[in-house]
Amino acid sequence: MSGFSEKQEKEYVNLLVAHQSLIRAFVISLLPGLSEAEDVIQNTNEVLWTKRESFELGTNFKAWALTTARFQAMALQQKLKRERSSPLDEDVFMMVSDEAGAMEAEDMNKRLSDLNECIGLLQIKDQELVLHRYWKKSGLNAYAKATRRSVGALKIALYRVRASLRDCLERKNKLRGGLA
Repeated sequence: MSGFSEKQEKEYVNLLVAHQSLIRAFVISLLPGLSEAEDVIQNTNEVLWTKRESFELGTNFKAWALTTARFQAMALQQKLKRERSSPLDEDVFMMVSDEAGAMEAEDMNKRLSDLNECIGLLQIKDQELVLHRYWKKSGLNAYAKATRRSVGALKIALYRVRASLRDCLERKNKLRGGLA
């Protein structure tokens, strides 16, 4: 391939810039609370730039960019898993990435805001459990010792909290849909 013309390069740069907020929101939704999310965003942009000539202008840039971001986030997840500090279970990660990839940035921001509101409605001990499980880097064993609860009790509590958050998000989504 001989490379992009100046016009094509400008068009590509415009696409890349126009999709930055969506890429950022997508990566943050996959890696909430992780300082490495910024690294994943930067790595995604680097890959998108170095592979720009393999992108066919006029096709779906959003899908291409988010797929690239997803692979970068998955690479980080695998690294964290090897280090035994992955913040999300692999099935949860895949579910979130599938759903987030279909969203527009504005919708994603609304859902993240809804999630924060729903977390705010939880009891303090449940908020702390969510914070510990999904944003801190130590496992349930350490948290069980610190709170003098069994790991089994924490797993049951997490199941209950996730169900509560899912119900809260569904109610908010239905309410938003009914008002639209």
